[in-house]
Amino acid sequence: MAQDKTTEEPFFLSMLPFAGLGLLLLLALLWRYIPRDAPATPPEPPPEDRAAVTIANFEQMPQNAIEISPSDFALGPAEAAVTVVEFSDFECPFCRIGAQTAKEVLAKHPEDVRLVFKNFPIDTACHEALQQQLHPFACRAAVLARCAGRSNGELFWQVHDALFRATELSEDVLGRIPVELSLGKSEIESCMASPEPLAKVKEDITLARKFGVTGTPTFFVNGRRAPEYRDGALLRVVEHVLAGPAQK
Repeated sequence: MAQDKTTEEPFFLSMLPFAGLGLLLLLALLWRYIPRDAPATPPEPPPEDRAAVTIANFEQMPQNAIEISPSDFALGPAEAAVTVVEFSDFECPFCRIGAQTAKEVLAKHPEDVRLVFKNFPIDTACHEALQQQLHPFACRAAVLARCAGRSNGELFWQVHDALFRATELSEDVLGRIPVELSLGKSEIESCMASPEPLAKVKEDITLARKFGVTGTPTFFVNGRRAPEYRDGALLRVVEHVLAGPAQK
């Protein structure tokens, strides 16, 4: 009998860990299926409240004197009551949305708004402060657009639109756009090889960094940074400036 007891006790002890594991699994299942109150999701604020917050944030932004050069490309009358300065990157997918948004604002207020385009490519080829390469064709795209518009500003905007229509930039896309727009190949290549257009792109980058720009697109409306541009926010800011004493 003593021998039988000796063999039974270790077996019982060896089963204890498995019993404990089974108890833990049972508790986990119970916890999963016991009804609990879900955390309340805060309701989405109404559009008028979101608009008010956008305007309030805009009014808190510092007023900057952003230099506009004769070599900048612009749409709208020079004497317009509102000047929108856009810092953009041709390889940035959000900038495609920003470009469309800006054109919608211009279409609604063609006599009152001027859009000035400035480059801020997230590309280490010309943006020397970057630590990581994100958009490897953005600098060349910026130079291509500037070269296209050197003798005809309308050609800049044609290249601008063609670059943003491309779903992805590549060597092939950058080579195809001048051909599709019937730009002089030798003139474009000569311009892109010269230091002048790249220097202007770098000037835009330096200016953007001076005013705290870190991403694209970034819009300034009469010198104040627009806190948002999507879902009609840029238009609301522009119309606020047109309607009020903030107009300068």
